[in-house]
Amino acid sequence: MFSAGIIQQRGMISSAINRTVVALLLLLAAQETLRVNVSLVTVGVQVTDWLGRDVRGLKVENFSIFDNGVPQKIESFSDEEQPITLGILLDRSDSMSYNAKLDRAKEAAVALVRSARDGSEYFYLPFDDHVKLQADLTSDPHQIETAIAGTTLGGGTALYDAVLEGLSRSATAHQPRQVLVIISDGADQHSIHPLAEVIRKVRDAKLQVYTIGYFGKDEEPFFRRSGQKLTLIDGREVDNPRYVLRRLATDSGAEAFFPRSDKELAEAVRKIAHDLRTQYTLSFYPPVSVNDNEYHQLRVDVRGGRYGVRARPGYSTSSNSSSSFLRPAQPGQSQSRSD
Repeated sequence: MFSAGIIQQRGMISSAINRTVVALLLLLAAQETLRVNVSLVTVGVQVTDWLGRDVRGLKVENFSIFDNGVPQKIESFSDEEQPITLGILLDRSDSMSYNAKLDRAKEAAVALVRSARDGSEYFYLPFDDHVKLQADLTSDPHQIETAIAGTTLGGGTALYDAVLEGLSRSATAHQPRQVLVIISDGADQHSIHPLAEVIRKVRDAKLQVYTIGYFGKDEEPFFRRSGQKLTLIDGREVDNPRYVLRRLATDSGAEAFFPRSDKELAEAVRKIAHDLRTQYTLSFYPPVSVNDNEYHQLRVDVRGGRYGVRARPGYSTSSNSSSSFLRPAQPGQSQSRSD
């Protein structure tokens, strides 16, 4: 027969074990809840050989991805074409009337919509000195094509406001891979938001921004020779649109194009469509960060050859990325530029 002291001691040990088990279960539950609440980061990766040709046939074991220098477990991998969220931002400013550029740009936009895989979703944001949501997120490409066909010439250029609204729309997308394509021909002179804010938001986002600078034949060499700023006839300084478009593309792991003819414009569209079809897709859970606004630097390494690798350089864990940057507008209505 056990003494009362032994029974009491065993009871205390059993109670301690139970408390430990409960604590471990709570910890595991908290970790699992946290993991569910952390969204996967999806990264499109373009791999080329030393001649610049696409490299296909690589496997997940060829890839390593680093978040702030720390290797991450690749949760999902695909080398197949996937549905995407495609947002098209089309400049309809009055300068697009030169040489029927708006018509060519609309044709390019339609070609991009038709190149996306079935199951993709789209939205369309034409802009002049106002941002105009012409078609919100939809899986119906014909709705987007109809909206593009109805685009007419407008006034000035509010590119930065358009990009920010495009980021906001993309934040509500259903597809993990999100892409903005910008077709524009001039310098921003009418946006509420400055370029620095736009660059920061693009760097923070988890999408790619392809850009097409469809400049006039006299403007293109001038923009190419100039620095980050241009001085207008009235003495005002504006951002060089060539620098802006290249910076937006580079900071999102995409590519910028500056066609000098209709043929080169069509080639740029084909290149973007091909890029989206042939990219590898990697996804991982970001490490938990105390600072929810921290910027994470990304690096993707590929083993097995002398490869060129293009992917976005980083992203932010900010929870504010889904907020609207301009006043919400219904399709067909302009975004308000007054606060």
